[in-house]
Amino acid sequence: MIEVHPFKRRVSELILYIMSLLTQTLERILMWLQANCPSVASFPYPGLTNEQIQELTKDLPFKLSREVKELYQWRNGTLHGQGFFPFSVFYSLEESLDFYYKTVKYEPDDTLLMAPRNSLILFSTDKSFFFVVADKENNNTSQVWVVYTGDHPVICYTSLTNLILMIADCYESGAYYVGSSGFLEEDRSKSDVFFCKYHSEIKNIPDFN
Repeated sequence: MIEVHPFKRRVSELILYIMSLLTQTLERILMWLQANCPSVASFPYPGLTNEQIQELTKDLPFKLSREVKELYQWRNGTLHGQGFFPFSVFYSLEESLDFYYKTVKYEPDDTLLMAPRNSLILFSTDKSFFFVVADKENNNTSQVWVVYTGDHPVICYTSLTNLILMIADCYESGAYYVGSSGFLEEDRSKSDVFFCKYHSEIKNIPDFN
């Protein structure tokens, strides 16, 4: 019987924990939306298999982190205008790759985006794109960056998992809530607390207005 080195075993356990935590938290968000705002809780595009993700990304010059892969194994994007609040769009992997091949790969200094060549957009609002920067390693996590139209990109979330944890806490605490108009709204006095909880070293709190 081949023995696994304790350090390697610990790394494997950590990877499984990160993956299960992300999926569990996504399910928390889904349950809240189904109960409180069902109009944006459909998530009609089923998650991709690991084999499908590998096939779609085989020509990329970089590797997606494990948590980005897990996000797309959970669901493959949403209808536009029905993303994770406060994002209006959660792109399918096909949409993100199409955007990469048409824009990011060839125009990294474009004034619209100005994202590095090894970036993949996951979410957007009316005026902002949120993306991860990857490399050639199989990393577990990815910092999330934001670029506002015509501005330079900055890191805004410590990891995708921490971003999703923050969103779930914001829903469950009332920081994100259904307003009188029937749309999701934000109480910044509450949401800023959760931003600091999960992203204390980040000084650039995203402005969605």
